[in-house]
Amino acid sequence: MYKKKYGQNFLINNKISKKILFAEKIENQNILEIGTGNLALTRLIITKKPKKFIGVEIDKELRNVYHQNNILDNIIFEDALSVNERKLFENGSFSVISNLPFNISSELIIKWCRIQCSYKCINSMTLMFQKELAERIIAKKNTKKYGRLSILCSAFFLIEEKLKVSKNNFFPKPKVDAMVLKFIPHKENKIKSNNFIKLEKLTRLFFNERRKKNKKKIIKIFSGNQIIKHNLEKYYDLRAENIDNKFFFKLCDILKS
Repeated sequence: MYKKKYGQNFLINNKISKKILFAEKIENQNILEIGTGNLALTRLIITKKPKKFIGVEIDKELRNVYHQNNILDNIIFEDALSVNERKLFENGSFSVISNLPFNISSELIIKWCRIQCSYKCINSMTLMFQKELAERIIAKKNTKKYGRLSILCSAFFLIEEKLKVSKNNFFPKPKVDAMVLKFIPHKENKIKSNNFIKLEKLTRLFFNERRKKNKKKIIKIFSGNQIIKHNLEKYYDLRAENIDNKFFFKLCDILKS
């Protein structure tokens, strides 16, 4: 039933599903689920009476399963990376609750950060990731896991660990455990709406060679006048992982388009 190419690892423990949804605001809300799979979360979400529920599933062979469960009308069979989330909810705000397909989870979270930067339309996100990826998302400076995802996500969300999930709760059993994170939007984004591409560019430059010091990286993209004016020399002998997210947000304002 499952397909490795889609990154499918079906959650098979109903107690875990209930824990994921515990305290989630669902009733009368717009809810998006990516990777409805075996309906482990879907059934419970629908019982909580959302205003509008839409599930996105790439595996069209699950159509009969969904028909038998009377939820086929709520499911869109598409690649989640190509879906226009705002259009699905008629440009209204929405929340995301998902056991994400592991093979595209990092791409999805960057996509949603980009949407939040431009439109600030995501009310919350409760997402399950492979544990290692989740740890990268919530990592702080001066740690090896701190990097691009940590900074991009922190520009738009306060992120909390909600639940650790053993790999034994999935079929097929993945090689690693999972973790559920809760994303709570900041009242105001930490960067301007036109600065997302800049933040992607900066974090890619600084973290692609994360063990190298920052001097050459700073000189490469900033003029001498900018370096002097904003006192960027003091960051020369540090590495990317030693600099907090606020510095990268500041660099977005300094960097010319």
